[in-house]
Amino acid sequence: MATNKGKPVLQKKTAVAKPVKETKPEVQHKAAAPAASSKLVKAPAKEKKPNAIKRLWRETLGELRKVTWPTPREAWKLTRVVLVVMFLMSAFLGLMDFVFSKLMTLLLA
Repeated sequence: MATNKGKPVLQKKTAVAKPVKETKPEVQHKAAAPAASSKLVKAPAKEKKPNAIKRLWRETLGELRKVTWPTPREAWKLTRVVLVVMFLMSAFLGLMDFVFSKLMTLLLA
């Protein structure tokens, strides 16, 4: 405590945040292993990996289960949209082909 003309004065304590150190798990190296433990440790048995084709099939089925499939009514509606757009684009391209072929015959003739 500091004094101010003979009277005690309380000082505020300020908290200082200390940086937190991240600790890494200690890894024992073979050289650091104690010499007294001369027992051989068997490696864990390797798990058998499934065939790549089986894994692909299983993942494909899993993804297909996640799909939100359209109702029959939505499917027909979307089919009609595709057919109408296809018809309009084919008519437009056919018309453009006819116009440009006539222009070319006029220019070259």
